[in-house]
Amino acid sequence: MGMDEIIVGLDIGSEKVCTVIGELNEDDQIEIIGIGTSPSLGIKKGVIIDLDQAIQSAKESIESAERMAGIRIGSAFVSIAGSHITSVNSKGVIAISGDSPEITENDIEKVIEAAKAGIVSSEKELIHTLSREFIVDGQGGISDPLGMSGARLECKVHIVAGSIIAVQNLIKCVEGAGLDIEEIIFGTLASSNVILSNAEKELGILLVDIGAGTTEIAIFVEGGLTYSAVLPVGGIQITNDLAVGLRTSIEEAEKIKINYGSAVENGDSPENLVEISSISGEDKHNVSKKFLVEIIEPRVSEIFNLVGVEVRKSGCYNIIPGGIVITGGSSLLPGISEVAEQVFNLPSRLGRPHYEGELADMINDPSYSEAIGLLSFATEKYSIARSFQSTKRKIRGNNIFTKITSWLKDFF
Repeated sequence: MGMDEIIVGLDIGSEKVCTVIGELNEDDQIEIIGIGTSPSLGIKKGVIIDLDQAIQSAKESIESAERMAGIRIGSAFVSIAGSHITSVNSKGVIAISGDSPEITENDIEKVIEAAKAGIVSSEKELIHTLSREFIVDGQGGISDPLGMSGARLECKVHIVAGSIIAVQNLIKCVEGAGLDIEEIIFGTLASSNVILSNAEKELGILLVDIGAGTTEIAIFVEGGLTYSAVLPVGGIQITNDLAVGLRTSIEEAEKIKINYGSAVENGDSPENLVEISSISGEDKHNVSKKFLVEIIEPRVSEIFNLVGVEVRKSGCYNIIPGGIVITGGSSLLPGISEVAEQVFNLPSRLGRPHYEGELADMINDPSYSEAIGLLSFATEKYSIARSFQSTKRKIRGNNIFTKITSWLKDFF
């Protein structure tokens, strides 16, 4: 296979940088051939705060994936997150031009441009413009109006934007690590590709991606992304609470959280104790697992209450009967789904990729949702490009935000 069939997802998170290399066969099926992770340095709450350290972390992840795959890579689909991400719903309207009232690709492009006009400020960079619905002469619920007859075309879109500075630093990080950027993709939008079914998106569902430094949310209604937001809280806050409450180091608190932590009591005996090392490491003391829950549960409840504020702000609280799907590395905390159900009074489940290849045991973990979602996003793009016998187009530097609206529209 040539390099045109190699696709790469690069997820630069607050806790780890993950590179996943996939090989796309003629049937548009992916075989994952390389995975590389490294601890995130110079990244806080999804934003790069030390460029040199972030570049080094990305390089280590990329090189690790390349060694496993036995190839060199040159470009990647890259995720973006952070509390600088904002989203808004907008609407555009145009009159159908031309001698006949038939809607053309040009009309579709014009109405999407009309929906974008004046929405993004000079401090924001456009990341996605996702069409939610087209309306022709008052008739709504149309996903693709191409070729239809009408005099008036409307389009509802969901726009995702990010801080120009944060986006530029992300670009510098990826390029400094030796890769070109094919597309920058909102992390939870990528996750949704491999976590949610089309039926769930049609019914109405809330996706909550809890990482180390941020919690990303995305609400899907009638098949499309209706609302999205990023909250500056995540698993690191739980770790910090444990470090303070247990009078230990951050490193020790993280180990305790992973090995013994839970958001709900599970019936452990009060005599079931956990040994804790002091900050200096010289002394040790014991605490019960119940005490760990008393520290962890309030923070987990706070995270979901903050998510609830966003959901109510969206106006979608009563139209997500599909419930809640929780993913991301921090979703592995036992009892987290139970807390979500208590806060929202909605069903909840853990979301993870469903890859069936040789590396499935390693990759089907919620912490890999965004990275695998990036490959799914890339596959959809390449599949559409193949169907129209077009070639892959790399998007570099300032041009990466020129969106291919036609394939996005078809996908959503």
